[in-house]
Amino acid sequence: MMTTQHISFSLRLTSLLIGLGMLFIGTRFLLAPEQGEAGFGLDYNQPNYAFHTIKGIRDLFSGLIIVLFAWHHYRRPLFLTLLAGSIIPFADMLTVWHTPGSNLWAMLIHGGTVLMLWILCYFLGQSAPETKTGTSVHADAYVKRISSVSEGKNSVLEFSILPGESTPWHYHRLFSETFEVLKGELTVGRGEQTLVLSAGQTATIQPGQKHFFHNTSGQECLVKVTISPGNHDFEEALLISKGLAGDGLASESGTPKKLLDLALFIRLNDSHMIGLQKVAEPLFRLLADYATRQGRLEYLRNTYVMPNKTNDQEINKIPAVG
Repeated sequence: MMTTQHISFSLRLTSLLIGLGMLFIGTRFLLAPEQGEAGFGLDYNQPNYAFHTIKGIRDLFSGLIIVLFAWHHYRRPLFLTLLAGSIIPFADMLTVWHTPGSNLWAMLIHGGTVLMLWILCYFLGQSAPETKTGTSVHADAYVKRISSVSEGKNSVLEFSILPGESTPWHYHRLFSETFEVLKGELTVGRGEQTLVLSAGQTATIQPGQKHFFHNTSGQECLVKVTISPGNHDFEEALLISKGLAGDGLASESGTPKKLLDLALFIRLNDSHMIGLQKVAEPLFRLLADYATRQGRLEYLRNTYVMPNKTNDQEINKIPAVG
């Protein structure tokens, strides 16, 4: 029987394959333009390859966006990107259709791609409805600030990591990060190692060292994280992310759903991406600047950080907004 998790995985895998296919097509247009043109369904004898460069860059960009959204579980942005992007193969189909001597089979492939994207978008929309406030799977998101850099100490926070919550590979430049599992089990990637930590065990991540964490245990994990030297922005990032999760504004993996919130979280958290993900870093910097100018950062601080100023030493469940 297909569970929600199985359907979600299948949709994500299909989206990844589409994105990788776009990357292949774009690369082929750049490196083997004649083959790319024939595969597209046209038969031009052009003296230069400006068209192929334009087509190749378009497909590379589209493929990267789809792969990044699918890899990071950004279902709603993925749904909207695929839905809007279906205009590309539709236009390609019309272009081939109206070109003398064009390939009928290629035209049908373009049309079939449109149909496949629409079907995929239908299931993405069905499997990832917007979560209403107060109905989040993260309704019990928990965070407590134990000590703060504002007190001249390391930043120490205690927080819950629910089943399925995870981060992608990333690194920090400004501080080391020590995870201590207080309850449950947590998988931590560190460099070339993958550690499975249980209660009482710790793992320290040095500045510049790539890492991730993922709760695959099926049970809630309680963790204490120590940031050295203390970092005020990191403290705010964790309080904000758990607040958003508690209000249903984060995905099942704990990632903020709104791109502006995600961009601000990445900046506050001093997170730097690994591999192909680094392509998106300039975009997230621009989004973080825009969100700050629009007052989104101030709103998040007032909503999720300031309420915790008076009860840092008490167990606190982030209140829902509205």
